[in-house]
This record gives sequence, structure tokens and C-alpha cells, in this order.
Amino acid sequence: MRYYEGGYSSYRSTVLRERMAQQADYSANQKRLAQLEDLVKRFAAIASRTSDPAWGKRLRARRSQLSREKADAVEAPQGDAGKIRARFEAEASRADIALQIRGYSKGFGERILFDDADLDVSCGERVALVGANGSGKSTLIRDIIAEGNWEHPVLRVGPSLQVGYSAQQQEVLDPDKTVMEQLRAWLPMTQQAAFGFLSRFHFGARDAQKRIGDLSGGERNRLQLARLAALGPNFLILDEPTNHLDIPAREAIEEALADFKGTILVVSHDRYFLDKLAERVVEIEDGKMVSFEGNFSEYWHARKAASARSTGRVNQRGKDRARPRQAADGGAQGRDEGRAAELEARIQEAEALKVEIEAQLSRAFERGDQREGKRLDKQLRQLGPRVAQLYEAWMALG
Repeated sequence: MRYYEGGYSSYRSTVLRERMAQQADYSANQKRLAQLEDLVKRFAAIASRTSDPAWGKRLRARRSQLSREKADAVEAPQGDAGKIRARFEAEASRADIALQIRGYSKGFGERILFDDADLDVSCGERVALVGANGSGKSTLIRDIIAEGNWEHPVLRVGPSLQVGYSAQQQEVLDPDKTVMEQLRAWLPMTQQAAFGFLSRFHFGARDAQKRIGDLSGGERNRLQLARLAALGPNFLILDEPTNHLDIPAREAIEEALADFKGTILVVSHDRYFLDKLAERVVEIEDGKMVSFEGNFSEYWHARKAASARSTGRVNQRGKDRARPRQAADGGAQGRDEGRAAELEARIQEAEALKVEIEAQLSRAFERGDQREGKRLDKQLRQLGPRVAQLYEAWMALG
């Protein structure tokens, strides 16, 4: 066990830098061992051709040296062994409309969840659906899955859209089938190909023969994600897709979805996940769907500030983002609000840059690109103090 100072982001940056340094040491060490092995072979060839006992002594000395250095060799750096290898491939749709909701109403007895609610989702968008527990998020998604089609008067799904669904209650899975049977029912393939595909989602040979009803919650969620990767839909509807997953698996899903070219509608309580994924947030409020352009942090700040929002589709990106109100007399309060908003924007930019550099550093590690790794490591080290200074300045404003 090792102890790291700071939060998870700090730990992640430190680990990436350590891996790059270990990879450099490992490469140099392997080169040294290769040189010694070559020297032993040459000494052995000479000793076999001569009767001079000195060469036998030299050969034994070099073999002993090689044995010692192999015992003390630098270990090969390990990547994220816990990460699944997910890829969600889809061609970007040329259509405009992915989802169009008009006049959606839903209730149970006297409890009204939705009252004549509207929503538009365009192709290629990444939309987070949020709201209090019990506000109807999962109910809406299940209705879209069960009834949505282009001809439906209320829940219209684009005719060129193939929907892929990851359910919170995992009802898309057949509990009586084995993992292998379920995968091959979704996508016909040879048993060998199925084993290879399942291994990307950390299902071993024994796991493949397990009955789905006997799997853990995390295993069932990984299988749902494997289903989406196998079917290749271009409209993903995800209800708590990171539930029961560990941190490496969550990061792998975030990275895979970042590269996805289709449309995403997602419900999640994982704010970090939503921050990295969503470009627009739709909140269920008083039976309506209220839309905000921006990621989850921007939505949350605007909500706390009770900023102006619009119902249904926001036509211009950023139109309704919260803007600091300057005091009418140009006083200190107005200046402080303006300075705070400026610092918040700079912090968000710096944090986004940090995430991007970390991702590039991780890819450099996987490629074994030492030069690029050193350059990115230097950038990451320089960025850390700058982010800390921005936070200190922001906190000083109270």
C-alpha cells in the first residue's frame, strides 16, 4: 500500500509521471541486459574455441553479473490493469433530430411527474438528464425505449437512429442465459471471437459460462456496456451507466464515450462523469424539462445563482449561461462578482487542460514515447501551481 497526498486528480497525475519515469528506467535497463547477454554469448563462443582458462573465468564472471542484474532488474511498468477496453463505434448521423418530445405527460394517481413537457435533442448532442430522486428520469427513459419511434405523436425518435440502452435495473439482460449465450444472441459470432470480445470487458473463460442472474451488479453493468459495443448504436440512452463500476472502469467508459460520434442522453448521479461528458443539461422541474447549455458544473453554478433559463430547446449555445451582474454604481460588489466569474472560467479552462494533458500522457505511456512523455510531464508540473493559484485567488474573494 502507498500513501499519496492530495485528491484523486493529484494522485492520478503523480502515478502517470511515475509510470513514465519507470518506463524510461525499464527501457535503459533492458538495453543494458541485452548488452550483457550479447557479451556472455561472445565470451562463451571464445571460451569454446580456446584452451586458455582465463576465458572460462571471464565467462563465469559475466554470467554471474548477468544473473545479479536480472535479479535486480527494473520491473516493467504496468498500465491500468483494472480498465476495461471499451469502444463504442458509430457513424455520425446526417439527420437533424435524434429525439423530439411534444406534450409528454405522466403521473401515478395524484402524483404528476410530467405535465405537457417538451424537449428536443439534436443528433450528435450529449445531454444529461437530471432531477431529484423520484422526479421521473428513469420513467421517461423507459417510455422512450418502449414507445419511441418516428411515428409516435409524443415521443419521436429519428428514423435513422439506432438506439442502444443501458438500463439502471439491467432489465435488458436475460437472467437465465449465460454470459456467452447472451452475447451470441445479441451478435452472432464464433465462440473464440466471443471469448476475445468478452475479455475486453474483463470476463474470463469461467465468467463467460456464468448465469447472468448470478453475476454481481458491476458484472451485469459491464455486460450491458459490452452489448452496446457489440451492437454499435448511434444513439446511446444510458441510465446510471457507471453504477457498481470501479474507478478504472469508469475512466475507461468516460474515454470511450468521449470518442463516440453519435448522440447521448444520460442519467447519472456521478457529477464528475457528467462534467466530462455532457454538453447540455436538462433538469426535470415542476413537470417540465428545463434546458441549460453547458456542462454540469456550469449548470450547477447557474442553478445556485437562480440564473435565467429557458424551457425546451435552447437555440443558441451559451445563450443562457449565468453572467455576473455588475453593481449599478460600479461598486466593489460588482467588481468582486466579475472577478469571481473570470476566475471560475479560468479555473474551468485550466482543469480541462489538465485532464487533456493527463490523457495525452497516458497515451504516450502506452506507446512508450519517452520524449513526448517528458514534454507532457513538464507541462503538467507547470500547470499544477497555476491551478492552485487560481483557486487561492478565487477563495480569497469569499
